[in-house]
Amino acid sequence: MLKLIIPARLEQEFATVETLWHSTGKTGRVDALILSWVKYEKQLRRLFCFFVFQHPKISVDKIDEAIAVLAESRELCPETFIAGIEALGVTSVPDLLGSRYAELSRELARIKKYRNKLIHGQITGQGIKSPQLERDVLWIVEWVSCLATAAESAFGYDGLKRNTYRIARATSKIAVGKYPFATPEELRTWLPGLAKKVGQP
Repeated sequence: MLKLIIPARLEQEFATVETLWHSTGKTGRVDALILSWVKYEKQLRRLFCFFVFQHPKISVDKIDEAIAVLAESRELCPETFIAGIEALGVTSVPDLLGSRYAELSRELARIKKYRNKLIHGQITGQGIKSPQLERDVLWIVEWVSCLATAAESAFGYDGLKRNTYRIARATSKIAVGKYPFATPEELRTWLPGLAKKVGQP
């Protein structure tokens, strides 16, 4: 069994993953992989929302409407969050991850192919064993850790802390120069274009 080392910054977010990792349950490795993937997607969503919520017109009286738009969107996934961050003109995820991006993104794309099968209770057809699942959890942990460190340095927010709206409104590091939408309704119109950009249905 591989050793799971969770960086200090990730300890709270990955505490449940660590519990599954050390459990004696037969599906512990599969469960740890699926939950780790949720953490990966959540970090990208929080980072994307961090920039959206800095919009000067998404004030307290508009935040519920903006959140509803995001919640209703069927296009949002890791790829569209990454495209959205880049479209907002801030430092892109590839640039944040630097030399690690190519390898990490390749591994995450590979994991996603069988993760989608697992999450729907389907047979992967790949004969994936526990050692592979362990290695892939470690790939996800490395991505989240690298991105958290880089984003904290660049934006003052690592995508892990809760209360994204409060943090976004309190930050002095306003990263977005110009928004491609002016209202929550225009945000609703803008989001599908991100999906098309990355080839999502």
